[in-house]
Amino acid sequence: MLLYLSMLDTQEEKDKFTLVYEQYQQFCWYVAYQLLSDAHLAEDAVQETFLALTRHLDKVENVDSPRTKKFLMTIVKSKAVDILRKNQGEACPSEDMGLDIPDPSSDILDQYITKENYEYLISCILELDEAYRVVFEYKYLHQMSDTEIAGLLNISPKLANVRFYRARKKLQEMLEKEVAGRAGKR
Repeated sequence: MLLYLSMLDTQEEKDKFTLVYEQYQQFCWYVAYQLLSDAHLAEDAVQETFLALTRHLDKVENVDSPRTKKFLMTIVKSKAVDILRKNQGEACPSEDMGLDIPDPSSDILDQYITKENYEYLISCILELDEAYRVVFEYKYLHQMSDTEIAGLLNISPKLANVRFYRARKKLQEMLEKEVAGRAGKR
């Protein structure tokens, strides 16, 4: 843990990191072990997770928050998958096809976020493929940039942007289908 603490600047950051580490280290190991089925590889994933956390500690607002736990779980899963790929020699499928991605300022997602639709929106997000859902969560919930997301997931910033775009597009399709279904019932 001293290595991690040496990477942080202020005492406040060191204290926050220590609290997060002590509270979630075993949880992270458990999540990694469930994916890797190897104690040593799980420990490697946990180490990579906390190394990444030193670069993104500002995303942790409240140590005890479920959001913090979810944030760490997402990172450790990503690191565990990276280890699996490396050990199995799998090439990551290239989704980076040089797409020019528009950034629509107003779409159905923005209009759909109301209290009555919140539950359905969450269920749609959970139905997304994990690669898209993780990027979507980092971008929306943690307000991370493409570069920050890319650093956590070991992908290019452009691929992070592509995945975010595809996640939004898929969510829009799901929500438009729901809205059309509701309109048909009237």
